Amino acid sequence: MSAGQVVEPITAYERHVHDVVAVHRTGRTRVQEFAIVELGTYGPALLLDGRVQSTAADEAHYHEALLYPAYAMSERVERVLVFGGANGGVLHRLCALPDLRQVVQLDVDGELYEITRSALPHMHRGAERDPRCRVVFGDPRALVREIDGTFDLVIADLPDATEGSATERLFTTEFYAEVRRVLRPGGLFATQAGPAHFLSPDFFAGTLRTLGTVFRYATPYAISVPSYGVPWGFVVAGDTIDPAAVTEERVEEAMAKVDPKTPVVYDAITHRHMFALERRLREALANSGTVATDRRPINVVS
Repeated sequence: MSAGQVVEPITAYERHVHDVVAVHRTGRTRVQEFAIVELGTYGPALLLDGRVQSTAADEAHYHEALLYPAYAMSERVERVLVFGGANGGVLHRLCALPDLRQVVQLDVDGELYEITRSALPHMHRGAERDPRCRVVFGDPRALVREIDGTFDLVIADLPDATEGSATERLFTTEFYAEVRRVLRPGGLFATQAGPAHFLSPDFFAGTLRTLGTVFRYATPYAISVPSYGVPWGFVVAGDTIDPAAVTEERVEEAMAKVDPKTPVVYDAITHRHMFALERRLREALANSGTVATDRRPINVVS
């Protein structure tokens, strides 16, 4: 890859373009192609299979949206299970939570993990050296079946589920049933769910619909991640806590315990905004999407 442009699909007929001003490292691991580049607007960035995963300028938008709402809703967060997250954006934020005792991270790509540790230190921030953190590499589907005990919070910080990718099987009913098994009563699960686009809602809607077949509550939300070119969707799910009933006061109380220098995007007002989806998107989510299974997975536009 040379300095030039990154062109990403948003819908089948729409593209988002970044100018690449420098290329720091490229290659292929056993799992996927990667590139560490400098984007003209967003600075250092990680690309996987040609798609922007995170940038220095706005990774906080994505990672805080993935983690903090579920944290703020939870009764307690002492043990956390993370799927993916090789770039460290979730891990270092977990290490700043007040009551954290253990994080188990399951990732398919140990090579990428080591590459990002050295190439993206602003993301990891040394969290991998925290004694409370244990990282295990291998097939997440196989690894989760071997886990004993339960977790207060499970986070799926996964790359886009493109057709034929290893990630496809991490958005299915079978996978979510395994997640439910390792959640303690009252625990919550949060996952990224693709573009929050009312004209291209199938992956977001499918993820929401699939989680709704496994958990009592599955609630969508979204936030602007400017480098993605489109608002990004997430789903938080569980059997006890209704995310729609969580008050701003509860969010403020939970976030008051977090080091105020850590969150730069999320607070009670942002929380309210993320869960107040506009009407056309709500209607699209209600009327789109299919339940994903191992035999019939869903994927984002590619």
